[in-house]
Amino acid sequence: MISFVLPVLIDLLREQGISKTQLLENTGLEGLDLSKAHFFNAAEGDEVCGKAIALSGDRLLGIKLGTRLDMVSLGILGYALMTSATVDDVLKLLVRYKRALLPSMRIELIPREGSVEFRSAAPHLPQALEQFYKDALYTGLVTNLKLLTDNHVPSATLELNYGQPQDRALYESVFGSAIDFNSSRCGLIFDAQSLAVAISTSDPVAQDVFRRECDRILANDSYSGAVSERVVQLLLLSRSDFPTAATVAEQMYMSESTLQRRLAKEGSRFQQLLDQVRYRLALEYLQGTDLPASEIAALLGFNNSANFRRSFKRWSGTTPASIRQTKDIIRAL
Repeated sequence: MISFVLPVLIDLLREQGISKTQLLENTGLEGLDLSKAHFFNAAEGDEVCGKAIALSGDRLLGIKLGTRLDMVSLGILGYALMTSATVDDVLKLLVRYKRALLPSMRIELIPREGSVEFRSAAPHLPQALEQFYKDALYTGLVTNLKLLTDNHVPSATLELNYGQPQDRALYESVFGSAIDFNSSRCGLIFDAQSLAVAISTSDPVAQDVFRRECDRILANDSYSGAVSERVVQLLLLSRSDFPTAATVAEQMYMSESTLQRRLAKEGSRFQQLLDQVRYRLALEYLQGTDLPASEIAALLGFNNSANFRRSFKRWSGTTPASIRQTKDIIRAL
């Protein structure tokens, strides 16, 4: 998370009677100079945002934050986004620099026939924190796209894998009525027409400068996620026979202690990455095959179906059976 966002969050909490001192107390960030660029690693961002959620008790805190974020608040990254050519380019840049924006989240673009899905997930996080990040990300994106395209972008379809709040009006004020709560997936769906809409502040020359500066800043391993992403690649390549942290460290030509230390520097842990990979593969098996849950459990390294179901519930907030049921309904349409 970029420190330029923190003052916006602090102002929002102040309106709820929560001070900056309360938010940053005992976080190690009490003396942070908010006027200077700083990239929080995943652990720091999660701690501050988790504390904001706990202090406010406001389920809509993420969407409220998103409505107040503008591209300028993202510093150099914001300028790179503002000078993009099209909506499609904005989405691709967000994915490219996701480690600076939301280091705890998996953010990806999934092309479909005639559309693109902008998806995010963080099943290893507490449910309230994951929802906060998703609400802020999607709201900030849609709010700013409307500004950057002079409101020429049609409302994207929003899918959320959590329940509808009592006050749905705030969501509809941003996304319109095309919102699907309690979905098996989470993200924004843009059609081809929306992707091609031009950004009114596009500037190819300036954009090249800003992108190179973003690349330079994020070249630091602390924020680039180079080690984490390499671990994920190795785990995905192994499919069902998942290696231990020691084996992965050996494959990466370092000691296990060095691997764990470098992961911690990026705000991650080996078990957290393994859970992310297992969840990702579980969704592939459940949505793309007819394998029974017992076989999927075995492929993911679980000794029985019950342990698999418990873990999947913890990762996603729903059950494998619910995912399968959704897939069957879609097939029948």
